[in-house]
Amino acid sequence: MSKIATQTRGKRPRFFAEAGSDETVSMLLELAAELWTVKERLYALERAAADAGVELTSRIETWQPSESEAQELDGARQQMIASILRSIEGRHVPGTHLRRSLDAEATANKDAALAAGNTASGRAA
Repeated sequence: MSKIATQTRGKRPRFFAEAGSDETVSMLLELAAELWTVKERLYALERAAADAGVELTSRIETWQPSESEAQELDGARQQMIASILRSIEGRHVPGTHLRRSLDAEATANKDAALAAGNTASGRAA
């Protein structure tokens, strides 16, 4: 599967005269797309589980993450924020392709979460 370019070549088209408006609209659209994807997947997951005889909705409402799960979620949240803000922050990453930068950050977060999990499991053994 090929990746979609996160940076365009040439001058970016402008739709609004006010500085920052295009970037703000891009961020909102990115956030809306991410949110809808999550809502749709959660809906499908809850329905599939209910069809299989497992009631997830109430369990999801009362679930609390463990320390390692909280760290993993924090890394994922930071990655999502970077993705949403890329239209603004992208121009502040001189000489670096944004996707590589985001991928490297995601890998570092995942490695840190795995190391924290391995450390915790090592203590339990």
